[in-house]
Amino acid sequence: MIGLRVQRSAATLAEVDAALARLETEAGIYFGVDAGIAGLHPLQATLLVEPALALRLYGDGLEVEALTVFGQDLLAQPGLARWRAQTVRGPQVSGITALRAFLACFDPSADVLLLGALPFAAHRLTEPGNDAGALGVLFFGQHLLRRDGAGDWQHVALSLPGSLLPASPPTASLAAPIASRSALDPVAAEPRDDFPVGAYADMVRRALECLRARPLVSLTLSQSYRRRVQLPAVTAFGRLREANPAPASFFVNDGSGLRLFGASPDLQLVVTNRIVQTLPVCGTVARRPGAIGEAESLRELLNEEVDAASLAVCTDALRNDLAPLCAPGSLRLLDRRRPMSLATVVHAVDRLEGRLRDGADAWDAIVATAASVMVTGTPRAEALRAIDELEASPRGWYGGLVVQVASNGDALAGTILRAAAVRGSVAEVRTGGDLMADSSPEREEQESRLKTLSLWRAFGLEAAAAQAAAQQDIALPVAVHLVDAGDPFGHAMRDCLLGLGLGLDLAPQAPCCLLVGANDLAACPEQHLVAVGDAALRLLGASGWTVLPDRPEHGRTLLCSTTAAAPWRSDGPFAAARYASAVLQADDLKAGWQAWALDEQGQPVALAHAGRRVVCLLFRPDSLLSSPQALQLLRAALAFAAVTEQL
Repeated sequence: MIGLRVQRSAATLAEVDAALARLETEAGIYFGVDAGIAGLHPLQATLLVEPALALRLYGDGLEVEALTVFGQDLLAQPGLARWRAQTVRGPQVSGITALRAFLACFDPSADVLLLGALPFAAHRLTEPGNDAGALGVLFFGQHLLRRDGAGDWQHVALSLPGSLLPASPPTASLAAPIASRSALDPVAAEPRDDFPVGAYADMVRRALECLRARPLVSLTLSQSYRRRVQLPAVTAFGRLREANPAPASFFVNDGSGLRLFGASPDLQLVVTNRIVQTLPVCGTVARRPGAIGEAESLRELLNEEVDAASLAVCTDALRNDLAPLCAPGSLRLLDRRRPMSLATVVHAVDRLEGRLRDGADAWDAIVATAASVMVTGTPRAEALRAIDELEASPRGWYGGLVVQVASNGDALAGTILRAAAVRGSVAEVRTGGDLMADSSPEREEQESRLKTLSLWRAFGLEAAAAQAAAQQDIALPVAVHLVDAGDPFGHAMRDCLLGLGLGLDLAPQAPCCLLVGANDLAACPEQHLVAVGDAALRLLGASGWTVLPDRPEHGRTLLCSTTAAAPWRSDGPFAAARYASAVLQADDLKAGWQAWALDEQGQPVALAHAGRRVVCLLFRPDSLLSSPQALQLLRAALAFAAVTEQL
């Protein structure tokens, strides 16, 4: 075996940033566990630029290419020379067997490793000699940058015994340079999504029929979104890592013009000292801002029975995949539905652990869990058939794996999710979700789009939309007349109007009136009015709506969504505080009224009358329990009520 010498030295963040920037135009990879749950996700990272060897996987074997002088010297070593002579492509040839034999040529070491990415089709690695085509690339490096659990970076340099160890990475490479962006840029047609808005939900409906008619326990479907982008991929990746650190962050330049990067919530495999762990993730809820918002998001996530069932299916299926590789009885469920908060979403995570039996290794675990249940369904073979029938385009990298396997047997594998595949100036982002027989098509479509947000923000594509949203309330009046009719939180509403970004003056001559409290409505105008909480219920009752006494509910939260009629639209559900001692019975909208927002049961919680310029908010946007979106709806209501021109 080859015993490589290892030299370590401290690395600065500036050196790491410079090396990462080179991945825009040079082959290499970053794979980091940048965030997650303490005790579950081992914080670390490896960055490889200018790899010495590229090992390209195919359905019928692999090909190896020396990219540096060090790579040539390695392949000339007797052990690797014999390995290379036996590494051929053809029928019954297994690329995984060749990868295993490659690392077996080296002494065990945590720093002698292969890093790379495998597409979704890599599940066909279980079929030696198949015609599946290219199934990924793995790199072997002489110079690595590695980060430990404390966040400290080191240079790691490898050398052959008896050779001079270079003090810093070389700059010369035998690899051909990558073509310029302009040469790769597909400008003939504008990129298009797989589906228009609403069509993904229609596909989910067809999938639900499959779940009822076929022997399927679950099914995961996906769709691709494509956009032309301006930012370099490595710049977008930096923005993504800063805004959304994740359990599996990665950037891969495969040397052919592809830049693949992402921040996946799913660190699929962790193998350490022959102990294998898998960390399935299921359930996605937008993380609302602030501590109250996060708590409300976690409550919604953990109360979702469909997601709980989906995660249970994922964990049982992974146990089924790993059981043949583990010592009997060693597989145990260590964590169930652990909450994991990331920058934009919250997830639930299970943890399953087992001990690899004699004769099994990390490569076996990678192959066994490729195209895992989280990205296909159960049983896998039937799910793959349904995916081929229903989805609009090939999956490409979505649901594949980014992998790191060392010669000592330790390994990491992350599922390629929340990722962008960039060629030229076109980025493809593919998202999806696990379906059960009682899944909601509309919710699945909303979740699919939610999962793209962090990628589009990384590219800067959300800037125009954010600016437009900020301008929706441009007509906000400079002053409002606050009428406190015995409201228990009148001072809080006053503070809300004067501060918190509203910055309004309070004046009796203001163009609109804001009413809180319900002691006396006689003095309130019939037009240009916003009523909040119990005052809104009293006003609706006086306007012909059915309002009934109810058990008082105070300090409760509602999940609300804006409608197409609202002048300001939220990206998704938002929390709003309920303080009420009555309830609105609203089977049908009264003439002249529009519903601006609905609760989870589809009941109106914000109603507006255009002719009278009146808005009734059945929640308290001034409460600390309410999300900023609730305050945005108040801003829109005040702007609406202040309009004085003839309609």
